[in-house]
Amino acid sequence: MKLKKIWLSIFISIIFLIMAACGNAVTPAPPTPLAPTATLRPTRTTTPTAPVDPALVIGSTQVSPKDGMVMVYVPAGEFLMGSADTDKDAFFWEKPQHTVYMNAYWIDQTEVTNAMYTLCVEAGVCNKPYYDSYSHPKYIDHPVVGVDWYQAQAYCGWAGRWLPIAAEWEKAARGTDGRIYPWGEGIDCKLANYWGKDVGCIGNTQPVGSYPGGASPYGVLDMIGNALEWVADWDDGNDYTDSPGENPLGPGSGTLRMHRGSSWRNEPEDTRVAAREPSFPNNFNNDLGFRCAQ
Repeated sequence: MKLKKIWLSIFISIIFLIMAACGNAVTPAPPTPLAPTATLRPTRTTTPTAPVDPALVIGSTQVSPKDGMVMVYVPAGEFLMGSADTDKDAFFWEKPQHTVYMNAYWIDQTEVTNAMYTLCVEAGVCNKPYYDSYSHPKYIDHPVVGVDWYQAQAYCGWAGRWLPIAAEWEKAARGTDGRIYPWGEGIDCKLANYWGKDVGCIGNTQPVGSYPGGASPYGVLDMIGNALEWVADWDDGNDYTDSPGENPLGPGSGTLRMHRGSSWRNEPEDTRVAAREPSFPNNFNNDLGFRCAQ
């Protein structure tokens, strides 16, 4: 397993070197733009744009009127982002672990479901996923998968939200103490839907919210397992040495986008909340979905 991770690290590094040498000539053409074009996110600042409501605390929720998504509140403050040097499974680009301050925000409690995504398709804003199973009644409450980064971006814009930046995703997943998993330490099939030690826990996606024991300190569900999740950031393959200490938005441009979390297809060492993976934005898979923030 360790050998597999080494070869993966070498392979991804070679991809970045080739893109740099070719002036990003390998960038795939994006799909036809969706109409209307969704705004990725409002302009961000390092201070709140409105007074903080003292009534909002950890455990506060609200419901998005557009799609009925329950959202949970993540208060402003610092958290530990990235992997510690003692994490033997971590890639170099997850290090060093560092302190980041984030403004307060809301994040979807679960991944966007097939039922929710169908609303956007019916509104004429979102393209259908690349797999027909999303419309099957059996999977109505499963996370929508088979969507590329552009489709995820379009949905969040339609819903009046945005794709979370990686730092928003990671804080919501782990809280402030640098824990390995949303619930703390150790993983098993009662806490998350992943591949398991020898065989898959389930072998497919499950309805969102099926693992309440795997909730994060803020009450966010399914941050580990079930489906990988697109985030807004470009991924340049670099470590966190020069990462901003407040509301980091990631690189200003690039070729690859980032997805976070893990899915029913990931093995234990790839299920850590600090793990990140690059992907071409028009890639899709049967275990790649998303959630939104606000």
